[in-house]
Amino acid sequence: MDHFDPGFVPDSDVHLKIIRYPAQDTSADTGQGVGLHHDSGLLSFILQDDVGGLQVQLGERMVDAEPIPGTYIMNLGEMFQTATSGYLRATPHRVESPPPGVTRHSIAYFVNPRFETVFEPLTLPPALAAEAPGQADHGMVDDPVHPLFGENNLKIRLRAHPDVAARHYADVLA
Repeated sequence: MDHFDPGFVPDSDVHLKIIRYPAQDTSADTGQGVGLHHDSGLLSFILQDDVGGLQVQLGERMVDAEPIPGTYIMNLGEMFQTATSGYLRATPHRVESPPPGVTRHSIAYFVNPRFETVFEPLTLPPALAAEAPGQADHGMVDDPVHPLFGENNLKIRLRAHPDVAARHYADVLA
């Protein structure tokens, strides 16, 4: 299937990210991990260390994604949700800060298209289409899913990193 090819050739935003959550001093613990969000692209693969901290929302509760050595967590992103009219849902998740004195590492591989890629829904078989709630219905309040990947990416980064957003993007938040 070559439906997604135009969004990935030649300059997509596919990237690998090594993420370090530094040990916090107990007197200066900011509690900052990564806030509740969906990934903005198609798919993300996360390899955790043994510290943990990744949590996934199931219904109304947050569940720890316990690290299993040698395994990856796969999150579906909002562009996959858009492409399937909500039949496949983006994975709401967050990362809790590690305990004081402990450093956490993870490696994430993001399968993202070019920023100017617009995602139109696929034509689903009738049985699947009947079960698709629509791309915008993903369970997070006041969170429109933009079909333009670049807009969606910025929206999610501002939510996932509120301290950085407040410091550097106050004008965008207003």
